Amino acid sequence: MLPAWISGRYPLNHFVNSRKFQSTSVAVALSQQPLGFVDIGARGGVHDLVSPIAGLTAVLGFEPDADACEEINRNAREGKMPWAQFRLLPVALADHEGPATLHLCSAPTNHSLLPINREFVRRYRMDKFTQVGQVSLVTQTLDAVIFGQLEEESHWGEFIKLDTQGTEYEILQGAKRTLTERAVALFVEVEFCQIYAGQKFFSDLEGMLRDFGFSFYGFHSTHERSCKLLDKQRFLGRERLLHADAVFFKDPLPGSEPRPRLTRRGEHALFACALLLGYFDFAVELAEATFAGDKRESNAVRNLIEELSYHNPADAGQAVAKLVDATNARPHLANVAVGRFVDERRAICNFEDVPTSVD
Repeated sequence: MLPAWISGRYPLNHFVNSRKFQSTSVAVALSQQPLGFVDIGARGGVHDLVSPIAGLTAVLGFEPDADACEEINRNAREGKMPWAQFRLLPVALADHEGPATLHLCSAPTNHSLLPINREFVRRYRMDKFTQVGQVSLVTQTLDAVIFGQLEEESHWGEFIKLDTQGTEYEILQGAKRTLTERAVALFVEVEFCQIYAGQKFFSDLEGMLRDFGFSFYGFHSTHERSCKLLDKQRFLGRERLLHADAVFFKDPLPGSEPRPRLTRRGEHALFACALLLGYFDFAVELAEATFAGDKRESNAVRNLIEELSYHNPADAGQAVAKLVDATNARPHLANVAVGRFVDERRAICNFEDVPTSVD
């Protein structure tokens, strides 16, 4: 069985209900003031990244589609939300306040404030990106919302998830104060090709975030594509990297460049985000160097992280045995079965620093 964090699906409130988590100063801090999570692009509901800590998380969501927004808010009013606090605003975010155009695609999840790059979409036969219309709306900046409408609540923006189909860079440009004063972790969809005309690339966004004290830590997932001119059941080959979900942390530890200074609240929020995103070794390092100042706290943190990250070698063996059975049963699909096996485990296949002659 794979570690639950790979799919982002620990049981709801898994951290909240863990006695080992409850014994940490992080749990105490978040019980007094919940983690301020901002979900930008929340059409499908709140991202399950934060579900393990739902009861200690305040969610601020943005979804410019008024109908989709109302449906989610209706569920919240009917008591179907597990969060410590929840609000979803029918607001389109950008780097400025004013009129804009939302370009509609055949798949609603692909709507964007940017028009489609038609030639690129046609080349890779990306039918779900077919543009089918447009609507007018008015944009706001994240800073205007957090430090205007919500200025009395000081936790918003500690952890930001951002997936807006090509306008992530512009939204972060409109969140400079939030990035400077609040955010310690970001989970952002980044692009390596112009699916949307004029969109910024990963390199643009990473460079900009570095100026605000963020370090790029890795990709949570990657998505590739080719023209499918060769049948992947029989032929191997590399495909073009289109987009990915990228993780950024404000890393306050020695050797980081830049090296931001965090408040104790920031350290606690960062630790929680490191757990949620599966960066367990970083979480140990962070706790031991910052808030875990006594032996009891250090032991509690270490025990918690070892419990969350443990992967039984027997489970890995069973997974390999099932893969062998699957390839023997359908040998003509062996390439696909092995490829999917690797895809599912890509996030934990970092063993190049482990000696090949391990006893």
